[in-house]
Amino acid sequence: MCVLNIETYGQKRNLILMDNNVLASAQFERIINDICDLGFYRGAKFNGRMRIIDFNQGTDANYLTSEKMSLLAKTAIKPLRIAFDHIADKDLYISKIKLARDHGLLNLSNYVLYNYLDTPEDFYQRLRINVLLNEELGTKIYSFPMKYIPLNAKDRKHIGKNWNKKIIRGIQCILLAIRGLVTPRREFFEAAFGSTYEEFLKIVLMPERYIIYRRKHEKDGAFDWRNTYKKLSNNERTAFMSLISDNKVHKQDNLKFSSGKIKQLLNHYSVS
Repeated sequence: MCVLNIETYGQKRNLILMDNNVLASAQFERIINDICDLGFYRGAKFNGRMRIIDFNQGTDANYLTSEKMSLLAKTAIKPLRIAFDHIADKDLYISKIKLARDHGLLNLSNYVLYNYLDTPEDFYQRLRINVLLNEELGTKIYSFPMKYIPLNAKDRKHIGKNWNKKIIRGIQCILLAIRGLVTPRREFFEAAFGSTYEEFLKIVLMPERYIIYRRKHEKDGAFDWRNTYKKLSNNERTAFMSLISDNKVHKQDNLKFSSGKIKQLLNHYSVS
């Protein structure tokens, strides 16, 4: 049952619930009815402004039946958060987004876990699926990428088995530039993350300043870097990616390769 101490704190416009998995509760229907009885029903206003409720921990797509979606749609929920942590859940996830649309829930959000058991390509494709769904369904799905860190970790340095430091740092630089929020609009998404996985990989491999301040450098250093990178052979590209995978470039690295293109690319990075 929802309890609000109105006498102590007064009426509030919005309601945030920090339930780990409210959909699994045997009391879910009662919880929704309590929320509506407290004034947080769909279309409710407070001092002339729309009220909002938010299950901030997100909802589990496995429990999102049509009946439960109908109950959620009775409330002032905005956004409905649905996690999309694994590319294997693609079909399930898409079906639940369509179910939300069918119940009039168009403002959606999700947490997109990365650096876990996924690959960088899995991560990119999950973000892109949201962009394509927005175009198809008229939804507004905002994504929040979240880097996986083991619960027993003593710092934030964990690197998943399919990842490396440079790609992780490249994603962090993109998120710094877009303030952590992946927009629903395709043009902005593709400007930040690329229109293909290959473009995405090219972006995250760039020197940090070229990622964060792309407009500032688009006609000087970043242009030169992209032009050189494009000319690499497959073997050269593999060697280059391996060389910068730990997100560091050392002075002696330039001596390891006869390829002038790799040396030219390395000149763009800070050298230790």
